[in-house]
Amino acid sequence: GTISGESYTDNTIADKVFKILITIFGIIIFSSFIGIISQALSNRIEELREGKGHISEKDHTIVFNFSKKTIPLLNELFKSYEGEKKTIVICSEYDTKDISLKIESATTIPKNINLIYRKGYGWQKKIPALLDFEGASNFIILKPDMNNEYLSENDCDAEVGKTLTSLITSKDYQNTGGNIVAEFSSLEKQVLYEVFNLENINSVINKTNDKKNYPLFIESEDIRAKIISQAVFNPDIVEIYDELFSFEGSEIYFLNTKDLNLEMKSKLNKINNKTIFEINSIFDHIICLGSYTVKDHESIKDQKDIVLFDPEVLWVDLIPEGQINFNEIDGLIFIADDRKKIFDEIKHCDERKDDIKLIQPKLDEFGHKIRIALFAENVSEDRIKKILQNIKETNKLKSVEFIRVYLDESSSITSDNFTEINEYLKSDNIELQLYTIDFTNWRHEQLYPYASLSEILNEFNSYIFAYDDITDDDDNINNVKDNKVIDNYVLFSNLDISNEGFKKTPRSFITEVGAFKSKDILERYKRNTFSPYFGVDIIDINTLISKIISSSSLDKNNKKIIDLFLELKFNINTYTVNDEKLETSFCELEKFFATKKQMLLGLIDYDFKDVQKSYKSSCSMPRRKINDIIINPDQRKKIVLNKGDRIITLSN
Repeated sequence: GTISGESYTDNTIADKVFKILITIFGIIIFSSFIGIISQALSNRIEELREGKGHISEKDHTIVFNFSKKTIPLLNELFKSYEGEKKTIVICSEYDTKDISLKIESATTIPKNINLIYRKGYGWQKKIPALLDFEGASNFIILKPDMNNEYLSENDCDAEVGKTLTSLITSKDYQNTGGNIVAEFSSLEKQVLYEVFNLENINSVINKTNDKKNYPLFIESEDIRAKIISQAVFNPDIVEIYDELFSFEGSEIYFLNTKDLNLEMKSKLNKINNKTIFEINSIFDHIICLGSYTVKDHESIKDQKDIVLFDPEVLWVDLIPEGQINFNEIDGLIFIADDRKKIFDEIKHCDERKDDIKLIQPKLDEFGHKIRIALFAENVSEDRIKKILQNIKETNKLKSVEFIRVYLDESSSITSDNFTEINEYLKSDNIELQLYTIDFTNWRHEQLYPYASLSEILNEFNSYIFAYDDITDDDDNINNVKDNKVIDNYVLFSNLDISNEGFKKTPRSFITEVGAFKSKDILERYKRNTFSPYFGVDIIDINTLISKIISSSSLDKNNKKIIDLFLELKFNINTYTVNDEKLETSFCELEKFFATKKQMLLGLIDYDFKDVQKSYKSSCSMPRRKINDIIINPDQRKKIVLNKGDRIITLSN
């Protein structure tokens, strides 16, 4: 409708009116059309931001619920998916923009990871289609944190149970199946929902003809108590588990020997019918822990003490007695940097090895009498009882003499609440006492050199700090809210100053932390400052459970062998070097421990400093800090161990 397109005088009045009308209507129509398109695009973008869009990717991992475990879990998944393209979908009740900001401010998302956020609850009817259950390969159901919506552990477990039931009964999941890892607080809650869903679980297995579709369950509160109790008898056990269960350095691998090609089978047959110690003397860069077989219920029905619903039962034989016949097992279990290293070692297993000399190092085993001070600040009665029960069950050498539980003055718990557990402890001749303390002021009343507190606590050689579940009122998961945890850690790290009685026996310090940020701070303290304790275990249950969940989602066998460690079916032992200087190699130490029917796993290298010279103490006492923990080093390389360094072994 351009009037100036031709001479003005050539336009009649009708032309001018017509062209002006065309221009006006053109502006209205096209601007409306552009507005409609832009608004539609804007609405679609907003829908995607709010997590309402469908998932187009396949073979993706779905994580239900956003909790304190989500970010450490993502960090572990990022490591496990290193080098491959992977989509991870996070489904939670929170706004997707808020979740993305929290995650991106706390961790770096690798380029190979496509992280997608969707808003909703796992039990909603729209979720299976929205998240594409049919196309997903892994489902992880996290227990939500206690907050205004979930007021107790029972509420949190119920949320997991609802999501688990909705997932298993959905038509989308029934068609294709997938790996499920669900976190409950305790075994009791897990079995409740496992039995409830048993018929539908078996239906999925029958439809897909895949027994691996049986869900895995993680019991976080039970694991918390087991780790605390193990740390009492084996200081620095958390550091060792961190090395074994994470995706950094060496980790555990299951090698199916029946599926190997002919070349690898012929190589492996050259070391067939040898003992586990003979096999390990051949390998230089991997450790063979033992063998495994996959059995069904018929083969274990005579074991009346075992109640299992999973149709596949992993039967693990670590450090097996006698010779291993590869024709009678399904596979071998290794510690290695990666699978390639295992195949490389098997390929060269027939090469001749040098003779390894038998050494006789001077070693001390941790095994003195233990007196425990358990500080339970606003901790529930059930959690305290669970810790005490697990300490008693772990007390195989009957070394615990005394446990004193310090409760908050405002606590309603009395000795009557502990009558049953007290009788249970007495069967091991363990004396139990309950004291009250003003947790608000006691930390701040101590002045250097902390003599009054030192005198009170000198009779104990194991200090355990358990805390309530510290919640973030502002819902900012990156904030460090458990400052009292850090405060106690720093205070108790100075109890040896001018304290002659402190060095009479090795002491250990065990503390829970409320979040992975706090664990990171205390780990940095631990790595950079010298400690008076024989071992310091910093237990962030969120990080530990995240490691277990991530490794279990990759291979369900990982969860089963982790359970064996946590249930003490096999024991991790540590020995302290008593030689002033021990020059040796891993394979020489390996041969020495083979005579004790134990398997060498690794070493802990410490640095030492005298508290008298560095901290102006009135008495001399060495402090230590971990320089390095080495699992499965180069076994032929010469190493130098100094007095006080520790050696890690496995025994049954």
